[in-house]
Amino acid sequence: MRILVGLIIINCLFGCEEKKAEKSKDLISFNSKFIAELGGENYNKYEAKLNSEFEPKYIGKTIEITKLIDANACGEYDGNIEIKKDSLILIYKLVSDEVCTSSAIVEVNYKIKNEKKLKYKVGLRYE
Repeated sequence: MRILVGLIIINCLFGCEEKKAEKSKDLISFNSKFIAELGGENYNKYEAKLNSEFEPKYIGKTIEITKLIDANACGEYDGNIEIKKDSLILIYKLVSDEVCTSSAIVEVNYKIKNEKKLKYKVGLRYE
């Protein structure tokens, strides 16, 4: 009986562990930079740019996308991508448990491999 309970505990410790999503092999780099917080003196200056379209730069066999987006001012984020047919989805994932009620504008930069030099429709998904 002890052996059975021990095996169940060991299985749960290793089997119940949350698996980390792997980064896309096509994501070369991701950076996120704080620009302004809601109520700050520069927030209104950048707020209008939040609704701008994505403007990917196709440079050789890479794509570089830089855009202002909104995020939780206290959260920590990581980036990833997903490619589906002719769509490139930029993923902006909250990786911290800490959040607050304040919003911020951040500048994200994704650099992506594009060996086939394809053009994509670009979207953003928060996770």
